[in-house]
Amino acid sequence: MALVRPKGSGLVLALATAAAYAATLVIVASPAGAALAVLSHAPLAAPGVLALWAVAPGNWLAAAAFGPMLGFGLSSTAMLGYWALGARGAWLLAAAPMTAALLAWPLRRLRDRWSLPSPARGDLAALMVVLLLVPLVVARPFSRVGEQRPEGKAYRAYFTADYVWRRAVVIEVSKGEFLPRNPYYVNDSLHYYWVGHLPDAVEYRAVRDRIDLDRLLLGSSVVIDAAFVAAVYGLARLAAPVPWSAAAGVAWVCLLSSFEGTAGLWEHWRKGAPVTLLRYFNVDAVARWLYGGMPIDGLHRILWYQPHHATAYALGAIGLFAVVRRRRIQDPEVFFTAGVILGVTALISTFVTVMFLAAVALVELVTTLRHRAWWTVVVNAAWAALPVSVAAAIATALQYVDNQPGGLGVIRLGINSLAVTRPVLSTFVSAGPVLLVAAGGAWAAWRQRRKDVLPFAALVLTSVAIYFYVDVRDHQDVYVGWRVGHVVFIALVPIVALALADLRRQTGVRAALGWTGVAVVGLFAAPMFLIDAFNTQDVTNQEPGPGFRWTMVLTPPEVEGLEWIRTHTGQDARVQVDPYSRDSTTWAFVPAFAERRMGVGLPLGLVPLEKYLEGSKRARWLFEAPDPAGAFALAERVGIDYLVVGPPERRDHPGVEDRYAQMGAVLPLVFKNDALAIYEVKRPGHVR
Repeated sequence: MALVRPKGSGLVLALATAAAYAATLVIVASPAGAALAVLSHAPLAAPGVLALWAVAPGNWLAAAAFGPMLGFGLSSTAMLGYWALGARGAWLLAAAPMTAALLAWPLRRLRDRWSLPSPARGDLAALMVVLLLVPLVVARPFSRVGEQRPEGKAYRAYFTADYVWRRAVVIEVSKGEFLPRNPYYVNDSLHYYWVGHLPDAVEYRAVRDRIDLDRLLLGSSVVIDAAFVAAVYGLARLAAPVPWSAAAGVAWVCLLSSFEGTAGLWEHWRKGAPVTLLRYFNVDAVARWLYGGMPIDGLHRILWYQPHHATAYALGAIGLFAVVRRRRIQDPEVFFTAGVILGVTALISTFVTVMFLAAVALVELVTTLRHRAWWTVVVNAAWAALPVSVAAAIATALQYVDNQPGGLGVIRLGINSLAVTRPVLSTFVSAGPVLLVAAGGAWAAWRQRRKDVLPFAALVLTSVAIYFYVDVRDHQDVYVGWRVGHVVFIALVPIVALALADLRRQTGVRAALGWTGVAVVGLFAAPMFLIDAFNTQDVTNQEPGPGFRWTMVLTPPEVEGLEWIRTHTGQDARVQVDPYSRDSTTWAFVPAFAERRMGVGLPLGLVPLEKYLEGSKRARWLFEAPDPAGAFALAERVGIDYLVVGPPERRDHPGVEDRYAQMGAVLPLVFKNDALAIYEVKRPGHVR
């Protein structure tokens, strides 16, 4: 089969899609950032495209849908190898994908070992429509990230936890230490799955001070989002043979996943509250905020600020279907390949991998029982386990998990209390539009004896089991809901596509009733995305939220002080604020914007939190101690290089600057403006 050559309306649609991406990238990333995003990510994606082309020559659909995300994963892993060996240059952006691309040569041996969707008429147009979802969803919100306003630099707050955390991780990894240091705890490694952020860190290390980090990260997100929706379309085509229905399934699940917007409108109307108050509401968490249940985020939120999880979801699904779609029952080479993909997934997002491994195990259990292939399953599992075990060993060596004294684990097994709180109501409100249409797809699949949907059902079943019986510590019982919700939504995309395709075949009253039902469900689902999309770009809303402000604003004096720290201190300097005085909006104030480490902080992305909570309590004494000499001695002993006093510290510790002034010889004031006062801790014999 030759490469696809778009003609007529397909060519127009392809050109329109390219123009939409070009405009989006320029708007959100600047012309320089747009060029960097394309020039850096095209090589990173290439190994996966070549690998798919090697195993399915001529199948442009498989290469376009699954290749880019596979390439990102393989390139990031190859880059990790170079990074561990001490390589730090921008040349890694070329060397890593070139190394990963070498896999395409041996993969030619696996030609035609998988059953993959063949390109059909309409696939190109459908894929272009799916790709247009990304500019539709992200262009406006991304264009306002870090917006310069008269009051300062604005970041919409209820996604700050994701985005600002990403900034802090990329900054820390870009410093080049191996292992990366923990910017929130002195003399500690970064206990987080950071490999997915490594390409961005290499880019930032190369272009620091020439391209703004916001622009770099947002440009990267646009490209990864495009690869993600393409992969979801490819997954839909594994079960949905009609291109238009596969595209409609992706669009439905991305844009019409929840009744939470309608529920929010109803509750405000019922209580006599103005619906405009939904501006001050996390509308995709109505299930939790109003009903006390588990929140489930829609897929559109992946596109906003979670590119590493998007990569892991796509890789995990590719690994699952590398097992499921094999042509031979016993095939060690195929299982080894699937194990490599799932191993790479584990390095990108470890918890996500657990869900896909569970689905693989369930599918293979059923296959083994059905065929009574006892020895086969042993051989296959052994070959798959080899690369997965290597990946687990690497993750252990990278210290992804923080093994704190006392055996305090990250994972808790047992009933998740939030998951069993009003589960029917919460699930229906959070995911009703997808579940209702997917029910029609499941019925159609049953009638048509469609066995190709069973792996998607297995993924749903194992994910739901994890939803109820697993929890991640110190995330208020919600982390599993976020990850499981996304995986289940992805798994239901092809089922929704089957429902729409089956409905199109109906005639008469049945068709009229069916399409009317779909229209009504869509009408009640639409408010959630519309409200959420408005809220996430609304940086004019700077009112207080529940424990934070809806928009974090860095005032011009604060930006000036943060820039002074970034340019006048060493990159390994420890800069301390009072973590408890800083609210949950500015918890990453120093690592994410001053690009420096703290002696201790309260990171929302690191668990367990116990050592950070205890350390932050001790850190408060630096600012409240009546004896400034004692505060200086503690800072010197801990290894803190600078103390920062801003409005929160002044509010909670009156007179702190007067006390520091008494220690001017060893605690000199090195910077001061209307917002920040910065004091250097002059440790004997220590030069910064």
